[in-house]
Amino acid sequence: MVSELDLKIIHALQIFPRVDWGKLSGVLDVSAPTLARHWDAMTEAGIAWVTPFPGPRYHDAGWSAFLYLSSKPDQQEELLDHLCQNPAFATVSLVSGPYDVLVDCYVSSYAAMLKILTESFANLPGLARREVVFTTEYFRTAVEWRSGTLEPAQMRRLDASAGLAHPRPVPDAVDTRLIEELSVDGRAPWAQLGATCGVAAQTAKRRVERLLNSGYLTLRCDTATEVVAGQREITLLLSAPASEVDTIGGYLASLPNCRVSAQILGAANILATLWVHDFGEVKELELELARRAPNCTVTSRQATVRHYKRAGRLLDAQGRSRGRVPVPLWGDSHRNDRPSNPF
Repeated sequence: MVSELDLKIIHALQIFPRVDWGKLSGVLDVSAPTLARHWDAMTEAGIAWVTPFPGPRYHDAGWSAFLYLSSKPDQQEELLDHLCQNPAFATVSLVSGPYDVLVDCYVSSYAAMLKILTESFANLPGLARREVVFTTEYFRTAVEWRSGTLEPAQMRRLDASAGLAHPRPVPDAVDTRLIEELSVDGRAPWAQLGATCGVAAQTAKRRVERLLNSGYLTLRCDTATEVVAGQREITLLLSAPASEVDTIGGYLASLPNCRVSAQILGAANILATLWVHDFGEVKELELELARRAPNCTVTSRQATVRHYKRAGRLLDAQGRSRGRVPVPLWGDSHRNDRPSNPF
C-alpha cells in the first residue's frame, strides 16, 4: 500500500532524484531515517526507482526513434520478450490499434540506429510489420513529469537547477562504470559508487555531476502502476503545418498531464503521450487543439494496455520493477560527430 508520505517522497525525487534525506527531512518535516526507510521499502518492492536516462541535450550526440510494430497474435509475448532484452529499446509497451506494440529506441550514433533497423528486426519472432519515426526534437520528456503531491513552496525548496552547462562529455571507462552502477541504484551513496568503481567518493560525485550538468545524461524517478492508479496513458500522433509544429508541441508540453511531446519525422510530425483519468478527456483535448490550430489533424489515437519495460527497467503485470536492461547512453561511437544530414 502506497502511503501519502511515499507519494511525497516520489514527487520530491522526480524534482531532485539524489536529494539528501537530511535536506528532504527539512522540507517534509519527517526524520531522515524515516524517509530512507520508506524509500528502501519502495525500491525493494519494485514500486519506485531512480535510473539514468538520456538528458535534454542527448540529441546533440545520440539518436532516438519511436517504433510502431504489429505482432502476430500467437507470438506476441515472444516478440515482447525479445524487444525487452535489447538495451536500445528503452521502453516497450503493448498498445491499442493496428500497431499493437510501441517502442522507444535510443542509440549512440546514426550507424547504430541503422544497424538496429536493418539487422535487429530480421531476427525478431512474430513481427508482422513496422513503422519507424525518428525523433527530431523534444518539447517535453517524461523526466519533467511531476505527480503533483507536494505543495508549491515545498517544490521550490527542492529546486535542483544545474549550474553552467558543461561541454559535450567524452566519457571514459570510469564514467561508464559509474553510470552502470547508477542503473542498479540511482541513489547509491557516493562512497559506495566510488568504492565499486575504484575512485574516491568525491571523484565519483564530481564525475557524475559533470555528466548530469552537461545535459546529455539525467536521472529520473519512475514508479509502478499502482502509484498512478486511475490514470490511463494515451498517445496521439498529429500532423501540423511546419509553421505551427513548435507552437502545438509547446502547448502540449505545457499540459500538466503531458508525459512526452516530441517533433517526429514521419507521416505525422508530432507525438504526444498524456495521462488521463477518462478516455473522454481525449475528445476535449482535440476540441481545444481544433480551436487553437484548425490546420492540425490528429492521425492516430492509442491507449497503453501495459508497459513491459520503461526506461531500461523490466516490469511485471503490476508495473513493478523486476529487473533491468540499461539503456546504452553511449558507445564507441560517442566520439564521432553527429551527421549534419543523415537522411
